[in-house]
Amino acid sequence: MQMSIAVTHPFMSPSRSAKSPKPSRRSSKGEEQLSAHDARDLISPEVRAILDEFQLGYVISHLLRRAHFRAEAIFAAEFDVESITPRQKATLVTLYQNPGLNQNALADRLFMDRNTVAEMVRRLVAVGLVQRVPAQSDQRAYELFLAPEGARMLDAVMPRDLEVEHRIAATIPPEYRPLFLKCLRLLIDPNTGETT
Repeated sequence: MQMSIAVTHPFMSPSRSAKSPKPSRRSSKGEEQLSAHDARDLISPEVRAILDEFQLGYVISHLLRRAHFRAEAIFAAEFDVESITPRQKATLVTLYQNPGLNQNALADRLFMDRNTVAEMVRRLVAVGLVQRVPAQSDQRAYELFLAPEGARMLDAVMPRDLEVEHRIAATIPPEYRPLFLKCLRLLIDPNTGETT
């Protein structure tokens, strides 16, 4: 005997229930043609129950991705003339605060993949925002410093950066913003809820 399993997805819409009746489907010529290319009937009943109630607008990873794209768009619009990205700005700020970092240490500070940081540093050096010099302790290694153009870039960007952050958070009521930041930090580090 096959048992029916009721499945409730944790991120489905609060207004919907797994027990809510589904609208009846009428077969039509269009549906018959569609069925020839539609593999939905191959999905198990248990998974179909999840999919029937699934609401993308309640999926945390999807919402974080959309929020990230919105934040990137606001940043890009503000700094269109400077042609700097948030990761490049973070790199310049980190080198201002920690002059002489090597590339691996920079990647660790930025919480980014080392290969990605290596390519970004190469581009920043090429456009004169970052200086790369041989390390005194190891001539095979390099130390990274803010270049004069990088200093001028920070002078141009940082006075407006706080306003960009305000615009990104503008739709969140001010009293909720500390909690929002706390929740983001908990996603990153569930032990302390803090980042370095």
